[in-house]
Amino acid sequence: MKTRIISAVVALVILAAVLLLFETPVLDVAIALVSVIAVYEVINAVGLAKNRGFLAVCAVFAAFFSSTYYQTFSSIASFVDYVFAGIILLFVLADKDNIKFNDAAAAFFAVIIIPKIFSMILLFRNYGSTIAYFLVMLSLAVAWFNDTCAYFSGYFFGKRKLCPEISPKKTVEGAIGGVFGDVILCCAFALIFGMVTGYSVNWVNLVIFLPVGAVAAILGDLCFSAIKRQLNIKDYGNIMPGHGGVLDRFDSWLFVVPLLYMWNIYFPFI
Repeated sequence: MKTRIISAVVALVILAAVLLLFETPVLDVAIALVSVIAVYEVINAVGLAKNRGFLAVCAVFAAFFSSTYYQTFSSIASFVDYVFAGIILLFVLADKDNIKFNDAAAAFFAVIIIPKIFSMILLFRNYGSTIAYFLVMLSLAVAWFNDTCAYFSGYFFGKRKLCPEISPKKTVEGAIGGVFGDVILCCAFALIFGMVTGYSVNWVNLVIFLPVGAVAAILGDLCFSAIKRQLNIKDYGNIMPGHGGVLDRFDSWLFVVPLLYMWNIYFPFI
């Protein structure tokens, strides 16, 4: 437990430092780095990390897909995706005995999807620094408050297993408590944000979104847990002692942030 707490504190300090430099290239570098690490965790999990050439190509494209450069030149985005797909297939062709299509497809999925989701944080900067801070912190709050509330609700009240074959410790009561706790804590966060900044929060849009976002967080956690079960691994990595890898910490967030991003376009929170 001590190791877990220390890791969490260190991670939060690093996160706070990056957010303080939100409108600088530091954020871009941080997003690229986290994206590359997350992609590495998938490639390592499917057993392809030993192929340094394959790993290097995936890392380069992961960094590119997470960049504002890729977002800016959207006209060539699809072409770049096709180029990357072609390179992956060439690796399968050149080393068909060691690079199986199923594993290569998993790597392709990771490189295409994960960095693009992380890069959505960069898109929040279009709203201005204050609103961007709110959106980023809200996305993290929805994912992490849900996880914390579900843990304690399950610990004290959990009886019925939610998905025992995927995540034996998760319970129905924990999931319900996670959703309710998530809504309450995120509303408290939004209230404090409004009081400190003077911005008016659209409570209708926010309150409708929060339970939907909480359910998305639960699904994200379960989906990535199912993948770990299939790959027969406990954690995706060990970059955060006691917590696992990047994907172990951001699995639920990866489902929350795209939903939050699109929701805010049509039903703004502020």
